[in-house]
Amino acid sequence: MTKKELLTLVVRFTEALIHNKPQDVPLAPKSKTTYQGVQLPLGKGEIWGIPRRIPYRQTFVDTITNTACFSGVVTNNIGMKAIDVEDRSVLHGPQKWWIYYVRITANEQGIVEVEEVARPETGSALDVLPSQMKPPHILEAPLPEENRSTREEMIKIAALYWDGVQKIIDPKIVPIHPDARRFEVGTPVTDEMFHPDSVRTAYDRPHFAWDCIKRRYPVVDVSTGICISTTHMLAKDPNEPTGYVTDIFKIECGLIKYIYAFHDWLVPFVDWEGVGPQTAAECNKRS
Repeated sequence: MTKKELLTLVVRFTEALIHNKPQDVPLAPKSKTTYQGVQLPLGKGEIWGIPRRIPYRQTFVDTITNTACFSGVVTNNIGMKAIDVEDRSVLHGPQKWWIYYVRITANEQGIVEVEEVARPETGSALDVLPSQMKPPHILEAPLPEENRSTREEMIKIAALYWDGVQKIIDPKIVPIHPDARRFEVGTPVTDEMFHPDSVRTAYDRPHFAWDCIKRRYPVVDVSTGICISTTHMLAKDPNEPTGYVTDIFKIECGLIKYIYAFHDWLVPFVDWEGVGPQTAAECNKRS
């Protein structure tokens, strides 16, 4: 599929979401849809309903995997758009905001896979609230040719990152850029007043350790240096939660420069299998 075709599918999907019309999504006959890691018919997750708007939107596509990954913020706080709502009673419920990620994979028959993750604002300890989040457009900026890595190199770098989180390699092996920053659902969590560690320092700490299983790499864009990777993180420390994590890596000169993480915690099961190398060592075997 072309980039235009994948982007158009995302438009159809997000329009169906804001109008609560899952029947308008062009699903293939034998499609698989999940919400928070478990199989659920499309439109049954809490993120669906009326009214909805999506003030934060960012899409990445990969024509090799025929996949689009969309990240954003969804809310039922529609303000003046209330004039377009037929049932005004829906406007008097509690205001809700969700940090949202969806992966859409398609073929000539339509969308074959939909993977939705929606993290509600409620109970969040984030410094940047969903209503304040803005798309990090630096991720979309193309890299000069001399600063690009190959597709295979980018996947290996992401795999190395998860290996370091899992502590099956020395974390210092992981290639980190001197300007690296990490953001978790919009909040900067490195080199900040209450998060003073650098990416390298935080990453090296012994307690920063999870088993990273079911790794996937749905979108890799050599021109921008973007590699998106999802994993199910199982805590090695019983006091830490499990995590359903998607990281958007910006890789420049073979080094991780930015990490934008979308995650939800306390997700015990993810109904997707790993696709691609499950360790960096597997990358060496494949090459």
